[in-house]
Amino acid sequence: MDTVTVNGVEYRHVDGEDKGTILLYGLSTCGWCKETRMYLELNEVAYNYIYVDLTSGDARDAAMEELEKYNPDMSFPTLIINEDTVILGYEPEKMAELLDLPEE
Repeated sequence: MDTVTVNGVEYRHVDGEDKGTILLYGLSTCGWCKETRMYLELNEVAYNYIYVDLTSGDARDAAMEELEKYNPDMSFPTLIINEDTVILGYEPEKMAELLDLPEE
């Protein structure tokens, strides 16, 4: 799996249609985080993600610092679109609207 570094944080990259810079902060044990990933993949959207709980040390510190900029509560999942739009939790309707995807 490819990785990409954005603002000092290393993410795993998932190929798909380019809808802008999409960053997903999640936890490997979070069902809503997995639902968000599945939604993006089913709609063939390219995105980058990090499971914060699988990081440690400096990598975790960098990820948490970036996440806190967009979501001070640091809840999961947090989806960031083009560094200016944030979706907290699993919100397929908002993702569809903001990423110009078909409604289910």
